[in-house]
Amino acid sequence: MKNSDSIISSSRLTELLTAMRGRRVLVFGDVMVDCFIRGVVERISPEAPVPVVSVRKRESLPGGAANVVRNLLALGAQPELVALVGDDFQGRQLQQELADMGCGVAGLIADPERETSVKTRVVAHRQQVVRFDQETILPFSAFLREQLKQVIIQGLDRVDGVIISDYGKGVVEEELFNLLVTETRRRQLFLALDPKVANYNLYHDIDLVTPNADEAGQACGFSVNDKSLAAAGAKIKERFRSQAVVITRGEDGMAIFPQSRPPMLLPTQAREVFDVTGAGDTVISVLTLAASMTGVTLEEAAIVANLAAGVVVGKTGTATASAAEIIAYYKRLQ
Repeated sequence: MKNSDSIISSSRLTELLTAMRGRRVLVFGDVMVDCFIRGVVERISPEAPVPVVSVRKRESLPGGAANVVRNLLALGAQPELVALVGDDFQGRQLQQELADMGCGVAGLIADPERETSVKTRVVAHRQQVVRFDQETILPFSAFLREQLKQVIIQGLDRVDGVIISDYGKGVVEEELFNLLVTETRRRQLFLALDPKVANYNLYHDIDLVTPNADEAGQACGFSVNDKSLAAAGAKIKERFRSQAVVITRGEDGMAIFPQSRPPMLLPTQAREVFDVTGAGDTVISVLTLAASMTGVTLEEAAIVANLAAGVVVGKTGTATASAAEIIAYYKRLQ
């Protein structure tokens, strides 16, 4: 595999980011609430050998597929979300927050048997001390499945592309996945997938899949490194019948496997890494917005996504990148 020179002109970058505004994307997957408790550690507990965190700040943000929505909104896109939440305070609050942000939430359905997923991270001195999860992972009823089918089909008539954001919480299942494949193929809509290892047997016939290196290795059955990258990309394309693959590699950047062009390595654009939480959501959001446009290559889309990822990992928490931030970041790299 050869290294990409990662060059995009300032005018082309601005053109692509401008064209993203107003594009409509349906996001289907697992939503959650990302809670952050931030503080400092000044002593060890006398009760057990654990740090005592003095809390300075608390915040809650839409997470999972809802963070994909936040990233799309930050770029001026118009997302519609199809997902399940619990019939609880967290679910109602999440729905209201997303609606206030400008996301279409007609497809956000409350399941009375489900607890809204909440991930709480305790962070001290920019280091995560512990994370605890509150959630219900269980199959949903046939009635809810039919509701989800209806809002998916209605939503597909209004969008330019689809992102499946699978966090393994039970919403992405075989019947709904197959429906999305069938209906996006019929409408010739771009379909991107952020995968979860537990559901690898479900995936097929997608335009783009974006595993990280660990997820790619589990899809291939071998460790993914510099020597095995090319084989990994080919194997994932074959296994998921995917037109294209982007393997995100953290500090090593991205490996890009387009449909009919040679694969390329894209080095990271991150100058400082404070927090990688949600960076994959940023990548798939930008990739989908760009790659679903006529005349945009996967390499161009990946370069923009790489710049956006460089912005978000330089922030703390579940972050997003606006067009203005991406352009400013690009200029600082020159």
